[in-house]
Amino acid sequence: MRLIYHCYGSAHSSVVAAAIHLGRLPSDRLPTLAEVRGLPDFDYARTEEIGTLYFKGKDEYGTDVYTMGFGFYWESGVRAVQSMLEIHDVHDFHFVRALDSITLLTKVGGSLSRHFGFPSVGRPLAAWGIRKSYPLLLELVDRVKRELYGSP
Repeated sequence: MRLIYHCYGSAHSSVVAAAIHLGRLPSDRLPTLAEVRGLPDFDYARTEEIGTLYFKGKDEYGTDVYTMGFGFYWESGVRAVQSMLEIHDVHDFHFVRALDSITLLTKVGGSLSRHFGFPSVGRPLAAWGIRKSYPLLLELVDRVKRELYGSP
């Protein structure tokens, strides 16, 4: 099984969801700003890297966990990748949209940092927004794990 958490640019919501999934961020409390910002790939991917698949690790069930950014046209992107995989008879990918689990604050911070080139303003704003969105991200990861592996 392979799991892809996807968002706009693979820099914020998908990165945090994958980190929660892999146990790199806590599931029993809010992470500190330092923990969020300390993720090596938080607020890292550049616009020109949209469409790049990033391997994040294997979870406790042996599932490969990835992140990917699809930009504005995420539905077309997911369809294109799924079609390509089907052509090659690969059916073990599960796509999860993480962008719906964050607030506008993270989106604005991410945009300021990655798109407009103001990381000194955008990165802290994005990290603060992630903390505000964290319960939604925890719910997302919990739902994904229940769907893939059944009830704990």
